[in-house]
Amino acid sequence: MNTPAHFLINYVILSFFIPEIQKYIFPIVVFSMIVDLDHVPGFIKTLFMTKKEKSKLTVNDYINIFRHSTQEPIGIFLIMLTLSFLYLFGIKSELIIIAIACIFLHWLVDFLTVHTRPFAPISNKVVSLFFHTKKQRMVSEMIISCVFLLLFLITFV
Repeated sequence: MNTPAHFLINYVILSFFIPEIQKYIFPIVVFSMIVDLDHVPGFIKTLFMTKKEKSKLTVNDYINIFRHSTQEPIGIFLIMLTLSFLYLFGIKSELIIIAIACIFLHWLVDFLTVHTRPFAPISNKVVSLFFHTKKQRMVSEMIISCVFLLLFLITFV
């Protein structure tokens, strides 16, 4: 899923649970997008590829370039476990709860919409639950992004 869509989805979902959600907009932006920082090296790598090289990339190539262990269940589990320990052992902050929720929702949306390796590092089997082709994924991302942009505007106002 595209990075701005993660923010929109997280904001709309969290607006049902957090009163005065607007005052947490910046942390929601940060925690919704931070998991995608591992994409930066992949974007840089693809900038230097020719059109011909990009056209030859397979789904596995894209996963190897853009998805790292921080985006798979073991990475998400370790991040959330660390945040949970921080919360349980003294840092009683709404920001930690928001971080946990945003990171979990980010992973869930990716799991439902993109090709992932949910059993990594035990297995490198690639799974795609709903959108199997690049065209299906692009159309679904546009629709999901537009729907959640509209919902964001409704909840923000």
